Amino acid sequence: MGDTVDNFGLIAGLLGYQLHRTDLMAMDLLAEALAEFGLTAARATGLVYVALHEGCDQTALGTALGINRASTVALVNALVGLGAIERRAGRDRRSNALHLTETGRNLKIQSERITSEHDAMVFGILTDEEGETLRRLLRKLRDRNPKT
Repeated sequence: MGDTVDNFGLIAGLLGYQLHRTDLMAMDLLAEALAEFGLTAARATGLVYVALHEGCDQTALGTALGINRASTVALVNALVGLGAIERRAGRDRRSNALHLTETGRNLKIQSERITSEHDAMVFGILTDEEGETLRRLLRKLRDRNPKT
């Protein structure tokens, strides 16, 4: 972040700003690593969710990811386009059940490997104790925020 952060005066010292800048840096690096497989962080997360909740519908996926209906449809369409998931008949005529394909299972494995390596690279400078403290503090912030 270096000098660029210092150009923002008082704002640069705010925790929210620091979290935002760190998130941008981390997500940019992750995006580069996932792009080779046609994935984004959202697509990778969607794959993992569908794998863990085989047969879920788009509404459940969107709710879990915290995205709106249009974004969920775009995400599912992208994953279908990659051959990673398929839509099957759902619990009623208006819904589809989402299932991983063999390609999707392979992409899920690749995305988990990439995100694990990315996490180790970005946060590896922290000691185990510092990493656990950061996780605990971030969970505390999320738990106290009624929007999450």
